[in-house]
Amino acid sequence: MNITDNSQRQESGNPDKPNAPKPNITIRDVAKAAGVAPSTVSRAFARPGRVNEATAQRIYDIADRIGYRATAIRAHTNDDHLNGMLGIVVADLSNPVFAEYTRAAQHECLSNGFGLLVLDSEENAVIERTSIHTAIQHIDGLILASSRLSDAGIRKLAQTKPLVTLNRSIRGIQSVIGDVQTGLGQAVEHLATLGHRNFTYLSGPESSWQDGVRWRTLSSICSRHHLKLRRIPSNAPTFSGGFRTGEVFLNNPTDTVIAYNDIMAIGFIAALHSRNIDVPGQVSVVGIDDVQFSSLVSPALSTVRLPRKELGTKAVTEVLSLIHHVKQTNDRRPIMLESSYVVRASTGKVNPSLASIAHE
Repeated sequence: MNITDNSQRQESGNPDKPNAPKPNITIRDVAKAAGVAPSTVSRAFARPGRVNEATAQRIYDIADRIGYRATAIRAHTNDDHLNGMLGIVVADLSNPVFAEYTRAAQHECLSNGFGLLVLDSEENAVIERTSIHTAIQHIDGLILASSRLSDAGIRKLAQTKPLVTLNRSIRGIQSVIGDVQTGLGQAVEHLATLGHRNFTYLSGPESSWQDGVRWRTLSSICSRHHLKLRRIPSNAPTFSGGFRTGEVFLNNPTDTVIAYNDIMAIGFIAALHSRNIDVPGQVSVVGIDDVQFSSLVSPALSTVRLPRKELGTKAVTEVLSLIHHVKQTNDRRPIMLESSYVVRASTGKVNPSLASIAHE
């Protein structure tokens, strides 16, 4: 497992020659320098898949140059008055991905003499904000796993308690991220060798930073390989959300489908099976996460594996280092943990008569 402290690709700059932070640099200053609206700058950071790649990169470069959020955000802590409790906020505890993050975080907490308070936001920013407000006085540090809060809201929290984000990058705040680039690259290359040329991405929640990264990463990879890619939105990153995308897909089918996560991919396969469409005989399907039951469904799901145990563990160690003032550096670049591609039975050679499945 490779663990690096390299900057997230969407927020590139020169880490070896950081510019000195300038006071009072705001999002409006970045927007003015880039010649775009402040809302575009906000989307570029919070929802990277919703902004043109060239425009987003120009915004990141300008932000680096003028010193926007270059200084790490620190909370005041006192080792003599600790509660011995960390908090973790997850987007959906019924999702096995977040259950694994929580279990790994709990084990690491216990090994360091801390307890863990678990808060389920149910994919709702209001619930997330309210639950954190209720718990904040009882915890010494906080992990936000796939938070749906705004960047500004998270920065404000980070001024109150030591905070680490999991699978979301925010300037000035330490983050731990599962980097999908390697795994998605391996998946696309494997499918291309099987003759696949037309891809569909089933998207995750519109408010998800990770969904934006996955879409942009997949778009870049497909572009390099001269492959066609389209996107189908979904209203929920769940089995039913994936199932509902099946009808839209069949109006204009493609060789391959890559879903935002495994659960959506499994729901999508169920939708195809309900129409007597074979996977992978007629359509190949790939998920992202490699949750435990992905190898148990039929067909077993090919997927991009993310190191969830390592992510949960690393998030705790980073929060504790902030609480105990172990880290003296202002360097808060994302810590990236690498993904890999797992080939299973849901992918196969391209079907030359694919168009015939439309409206079957």
